[in-house]
Order: sequence, then C-alpha cells, then structure tokens
Amino acid sequence: MESMGTAGARIAFLCAKPAHAGKNGAATDHLTIHEGVWAYCPSDAHAPSHDWEPTGGVSLAELELRLRTLRERAGTNGSA
Repeated sequence: MESMGTAGARIAFLCAKPAHAGKNGAATDHLTIHEGVWAYCPSDAHAPSHDWEPTGGVSLAELELRLRTLRERAGTNGSA
C-alpha cells in the first residue's frame, strides 16, 4: 500500500460507474483497498460491481475535480 507523505494518502483508483457517480454525501464508506492501494467510490466502496479506473495517484483535492467530471458525464449533480 502507498505510504502517506506530507500531502496525505494518494487515491489510485476511482469508480467511474455512472450509477455510482451521484451518490456522494451518503453516510457510507467511500474509501477501500483495490489491488493493494486506495480506491474511492462516490456511492459505496463496499457495494458490488465497480468500474475501477486508475487515477495515477491523486490527492483528495484532485479527486474532487475528477468527481465533477464523472458526474457531468453521468448527467448528475451529486445530490442523488
């Protein structure tokens, strides 16, 4: 697993499944381990059937920018 530096942990995978894009804000776990590194799902990291896409290792701030793009592609504003 990647170590935490001064910028914090890096997220190596993001779930890009359109059905999961608009679920942010739910009281659930968003982070999990996938292939030995951190992965993030805007819906529920423990739900089945993810579409994990590599991020190249991004910070949580950078992840927010990617989530906006993901939500735009899925046609949701993140409030579902």
